[in-house]
Amino acid sequence: IMLFLNFLDVVKEPSNSFMFWAMIVLWSVIFITTLIIELETADLTCIWFCLASLVSLVCAIFKMQTIFQVLVFAAVATLLILATKPITKKMMKTEIIHTNTDKLIGMVGTITKEIIDDSIGEVKVNNELWRAVCIEGNNIKIDEKVIITALSGNKVIVTKANKNNDIEII
Repeated sequence: IMLFLNFLDVVKEPSNSFMFWAMIVLWSVIFITTLIIELETADLTCIWFCLASLVSLVCAIFKMQTIFQVLVFAAVATLLILATKPITKKMMKTEIIHTNTDKLIGMVGTITKEIIDDSIGEVKVNNELWRAVCIEGNNIKIDEKVIITALSGNKVIVTKANKNNDIEII
């Protein structure tokens, strides 16, 4: 216990009321700011700094030297990041959620509203009408066959089907 008390005497800040309150305010602001950011994002982006600033705030309350508070902040934040990295990596791993619309990719459809340049047209596939765009900039006329290459929101991206595509219409 005596060793710990001697350690506290070494790291204590000389009596300076302004610096004492300035550091308490600084660590409180960092704590509150990082806490708000963490609550808003929920991506574990600031939780380490939030906890590290809390530890530094306790050091400031015990009137420890400013440099010691900063070193404690850096050390605690680094340790927390390193300790929780595997957990956060596992939590942040996202999987692609496949939907029923994924089956449209590669299917052949028939244009029901002409696509001119980069405008939005319409394609019928599986007895459903979809908004369609052709990123190649081709003009595609009504009743022409197209192949759906991708999905973009509520639109399908199509390419003009030519005779070399081996189209099988069911």
